[in-house]
Amino acid sequence: MSARQALVGLLQASGVPTIEEAREIAALAPVPGGSWTVAALDTGKIDEVHFAQELAKMARTEYVAAESAQVERAVLELLPSRLVFKHHILPLRIEDKLVRIATYDIFNISARRLAEQNLPGRRVEWVLCARGPLLRTIKSLYGVGAETLEELLQSTRYDNQEDREEAHDIASDDPEASVVKFVNQIIREAIHERATDIHVEPLENDLRIRYRIDGILHEVAVPPQLRRLQSAIISRLKVMAHMDIAERRLPQDGRINLQTPGGAIDVRVSTIPTVNGESISLRLLSRSETLQFGLDRLDMTPEQLRIAQALLVLPNGIIMVTGPTGSGKSTTLYSFLTSINSVVRRIITIEEPVEYRLAGVSQIDVKPEINLTFANGLRAILRQDPNVVMVGEIRDFETAEIAIRAAMTGHVVFSTLHTNDAVGGITRLLDMGIEPFLLASVVRAFLAQRLVRTLCVHCKEPAEYPEEYLRELGFVVPPGTVLYKGKGCEHCRQTGYRGRTAIYEICVLTEPLRRLVVKKATGTEMKSRAVLDGMGTLRTDGWRRVLRGQTTIEEVLRVTQADDLPDE
Repeated sequence: MSARQALVGLLQASGVPTIEEAREIAALAPVPGGSWTVAALDTGKIDEVHFAQELAKMARTEYVAAESAQVERAVLELLPSRLVFKHHILPLRIEDKLVRIATYDIFNISARRLAEQNLPGRRVEWVLCARGPLLRTIKSLYGVGAETLEELLQSTRYDNQEDREEAHDIASDDPEASVVKFVNQIIREAIHERATDIHVEPLENDLRIRYRIDGILHEVAVPPQLRRLQSAIISRLKVMAHMDIAERRLPQDGRINLQTPGGAIDVRVSTIPTVNGESISLRLLSRSETLQFGLDRLDMTPEQLRIAQALLVLPNGIIMVTGPTGSGKSTTLYSFLTSINSVVRRIITIEEPVEYRLAGVSQIDVKPEINLTFANGLRAILRQDPNVVMVGEIRDFETAEIAIRAAMTGHVVFSTLHTNDAVGGITRLLDMGIEPFLLASVVRAFLAQRLVRTLCVHCKEPAEYPEEYLRELGFVVPPGTVLYKGKGCEHCRQTGYRGRTAIYEICVLTEPLRRLVVKKATGTEMKSRAVLDGMGTLRTDGWRRVLRGQTTIEEVLRVTQADDLPDE
C-alpha cells in the first residue's frame, strides 16, 4: 500500500464522509512552515479525536486524552515555552532518562528535532493527542502569553513608553517589544473568549488576571513569574489609554481604540490604587458597524412588547430603565431610540461614555474635567429643541429635577437608575428629593432587567427536579414540559452556558399606583399594587425562559430576588 493510500484510509476512518473528499485532503500540500497534518485538520472535515486515535495506530504509538493530563511544574520547565507554543508540543512525564511528549502532528520533523536538542542525554517518547484539547491544555498549564513572558524575562530591553498612537493594532506585534506583545496577547485572548471585562489585579505575592465572560468572572491561567513584570504591564496599559504613568496614587480613567480582525473595539480603562499596587480594569465594547439595535433584539413577550410600543409613542414623560451595572440597560435604551428614530424626531443623548454610535442621533460625551456634567449638558440640550432626550444615568437631585422639568414641558426623556427592581426606581427618586406629586405626574414607567446566561446548545441535556422543590419556588411546570441543564463542553468553557439574554419587569404607573406614590407608600405596598395591576416580576419572566429551554432554574435564582409579596 502506498503512503497516499494509507492517508486516504486514515481519513476515512477519521470520519471523512466520502472517498473523493479523503483523496482531496490526502493530496493537500503542507502549509508553509508546517506539515500535512495541519493542512488536513484546517479543512474542518475531520473529527480531531478520531484522527489522532487512528494516526496513533498507524504510527504505532499511544493516544492520550490531553484534557486529563496532570503535569508537574518541573516537567513543564523541561522545554522552553516558546518551543511549546510554536510547535504545539507538551512534555507530560519524565521517568529516569525517558521524557514523554504529546503532539498532534507526528509529521512535524522540525518540532521533534528541536525538542530532542533541548533534552540532551534523554530519550523522547512521542504520544498523540487531539489538536483542540492539546492546545487548550498547553494554554491552561503554561498560561496566556507564557512564551512572550519567557522572552521578556531574558531581555533587558523594554518597549518605548512614549508611544501614544491613537489606534493600537493588536492583530500584529513588534517582535522586539515584548511587553507590548504580552499585553496584546492578553487582550486578544479576552476578545476570543467573548469577555466583556478584563481585570488586572495585584495581590500580595501574585498578579491575577480575570475575564468576565457572560457576566461571570473566570481567572486566566498566567505564568507564575508574572508578578515580577507587574509595573511594566500596567504602565503599558496606561500608555495605551493615554494616562499619566507617573501618577500611581490617584484613580484614573482612559480609553483605548483597538483594531482587530473582527472590527474596531472601544476599551474603557480604569485604574485604582490598592495596597499591593495599581489595579486596572478594561471594559471591551464592540464598535462593529454590523451591530443592530431594535425592539426585535430584546426578545420580549408579546405583552411586554405591546406595553413597550405603547410607551414609545407617548408625546412626553419619563421612561426609566433600571438594573445594576452590566445588566444590558444601554442596549435596551439604544433599541428604544432606534425604533423611534426618524426624520421628524430630533433625538439627543448625553452619556458617560457614548458606548455605541447611532446614525441620525446627536450624542454627547460627558466630560467632568471641563464641567460638562449630566446636569449642565441636559440644560444645553433643552435649548436645542429636541423631541427625545436620553440621559445616560440619573445620579443626583439636580439631574433628576432637570429631567422632570423637561418631561413636563413636552419632551420624552429616557434614562437609567441603579436599583434592584422596577418599583425600586420610585423609592430611589423619592430618596433623591423629588417631590412625589412631580414623580407621579411625569414618570410613565420603570423597566427593570437582568441578564441570564443561556444554555450552551452543544451540551444542554434534559434535567429533572423534585416536585416539592418546584412548589417551594412557586414554579409551575406544565405537564410534558422538558427542563434542561448544561453538561459543560469545550464550546462553553465547561460551564454549560454560552451567551446571555434579558429578562424584564415593566412597572407602568397606573392611577392606583400614582396615588400610592403621592402618599409615599412603602416599597412593598407599591410593588403589591403593581403586581395587581398586571406587572410580571423578573423571576416570573425568568421562568418563561426556563420553560422555553433557554436557561436553567439555578441561573434565574442567581440573578433574581424572591417575589415575597404579602397576601391582600
